[in-house]
Amino acid sequence: MSSKPDSEKEILLTSAEQMMEAGRYAEAAVLYGRLVEQYPGEESFLLAQAWAFHDSGSREEAICCFETLFAAELKLKVFTGFAFDELVRLYRDGRQYDRLVAICRQAVEAQPDEYPLLRELGNAFLVAGMTSEAVEVFEKITRLEPDAPELFCLYGDALVADGKYDAAEAAYGEAVALDPEAAAHFYQRLANALAESGALDRAEILLSRSLATCPGDPLCLIRLAEVQVKQQHLFEARHSVEAAVACNPRFGASYYNRLARALADAGCHFDAVEMFDRAIALEENNAFFYLYQAESYEKLNLPEQAEEARRKAKGLSAGNRA
Repeated sequence: MSSKPDSEKEILLTSAEQMMEAGRYAEAAVLYGRLVEQYPGEESFLLAQAWAFHDSGSREEAICCFETLFAAELKLKVFTGFAFDELVRLYRDGRQYDRLVAICRQAVEAQPDEYPLLRELGNAFLVAGMTSEAVEVFEKITRLEPDAPELFCLYGDALVADGKYDAAEAAYGEAVALDPEAAAHFYQRLANALAESGALDRAEILLSRSLATCPGDPLCLIRLAEVQVKQQHLFEARHSVEAAVACNPRFGASYYNRLARALADAGCHFDAVEMFDRAIALEENNAFFYLYQAESYEKLNLPEQAEEARRKAKGLSAGNRA
């Protein structure tokens, strides 16, 4: 026969679970709070309260619960990391990068040679804009795991963020040496990082190197075209897209559309209109192509053509609803 305290415990727990199932999360959080107070050694109640707070929209209260659980995790010989993972997600989603860096540092201090924790710390430094600290962490990781090409890529990404492009290429070179079959992918990844940092000339070289390693990759050709547009190399961009279409005609409309969007973003609306025309010729029932084209016509101060493109888009949309 169960004791009275146990009966009270079961009643509270059942009521809290029913509140959660009914979507009454704030009330569930109160009930789980009573369980936490009465049974402080049972962390499952604190975890349940954290989720109840989270689902009720009480973000800071949920974080407080997870921080308590995280403090307990740090004392364990085997670091489980569940509360840590949730805090990382919450801080990252909330752009609370100072708090993100702080808990990552705490985790690494507790487990200094665990490269997944070091990796999380490096990523935290990156999103916090602490690029030199990120470089130091990722360089350490490559010494701990010298046979992992992905870690050299992360090291290279940190170097790009820190503006050390030559060193970044050297780091990616280590990744290529470890996994030559993935060379084309590595070159594209580095090119994307360089393009985002504004090093467009280097990005173009890396994309060309990827194509030399794996000729006929249409997505690489499209990415190359987008980089070329940003450099105002419009003839070369057209050539790259035509090559992509030749490699995979099935997706020709999509490729022309991507080039057209890139041209529009670069303010090259006359060329964009032409590329939208090519996309429409291959996929004339796509209303979005007409809408995008209408925007470029407007930028060119051609209101009649813009209105005509919108009329066609509206007709297609009405036809699809019918």
